[in-house]
Amino acid sequence: MASFAGPGLQQAFRFHALEAVRRKRDLEFVLRAFNDVGLKPILFKGWTLTQFYALPALRPYGDFDILVDDNDALTARNVISGLPENLRTLVDLDMRVFQRFLPDRSYAQLAARASTGEVGEGQFRLLAPEDHLRLVCLHQLDHGAWRPLWLCDVAAFIEHLPPNFHWGLCLEGNARLSEGVVALVSLAEQLLSARVPFGTPTKRVPAWFRDAVLRGWASGYRAPPESLHNLRRLEWRQAAKAVAARWPDAVTSTLHLRAPFRGVPRTILQLAELGRRTFHFLCHSWLGRTGKLLSSVERRGLP
Repeated sequence: MASFAGPGLQQAFRFHALEAVRRKRDLEFVLRAFNDVGLKPILFKGWTLTQFYALPALRPYGDFDILVDDNDALTARNVISGLPENLRTLVDLDMRVFQRFLPDRSYAQLAARASTGEVGEGQFRLLAPEDHLRLVCLHQLDHGAWRPLWLCDVAAFIEHLPPNFHWGLCLEGNARLSEGVVALVSLAEQLLSARVPFGTPTKRVPAWFRDAVLRGWASGYRAPPESLHNLRRLEWRQAAKAVAARWPDAVTSTLHLRAPFRGVPRTILQLAELGRRTFHFLCHSWLGRTGKLLSSVERRGLP
């Protein structure tokens, strides 16, 4: 039966099917460049998640997320800078993974549990499913879980967990972050009817969490507002608009403050998160002014 949206969806599928073939070829080229200097990077998110879908075209992605040891970061950046320009922008060397998504994991731990894989003649390492699922969940919570595809990733991931998957290892670490992982897995079961394996720790999804995710889906990506550093004068009307534009969502506020998913009003957490961001902004501004003052003093040769 024909539908109004059918032709557009079919065209999108054809496009992403071709893109999947091209990106796989590009990924092999990138991996071989890393292998040539003795590096076997860890791949995560993006291409690795397409393996959980019936067809790669069903899971488009923007870039290749890779991770290397801190000691190899400079070598990795040199490899990236030596790639053709069209591939250079496709490689995301995310060295802030441990600060943003896995603060309770170390590279050594991830590398010790990782397995090896190949794309053509290119070799890489793949995170253990316990580490990878945790990263996938915390990544989207850190971004407010505004993209429906991200929850599809969680659903597809948990439907393809290996028989020896160890939930204790996945949830090992910060208890609040682990609570977020369980909340997201539970939401995938509730909203997407994901088939969770026996023994999966799920809980009743808090209403605020479900509503916040659905609001994020409805509003989509929210571009960051103009930096306050660019505003020379901030009148009261401007200040109100500035606060509204920077009002943190409930999901990221909960994650960044390591707050419980139950028992605390989200508005209080959002206010606290706004205060935290304001404090960081003021500290950054003060350090910037101090640096400029010191530079001025040095240029003038003042004692």
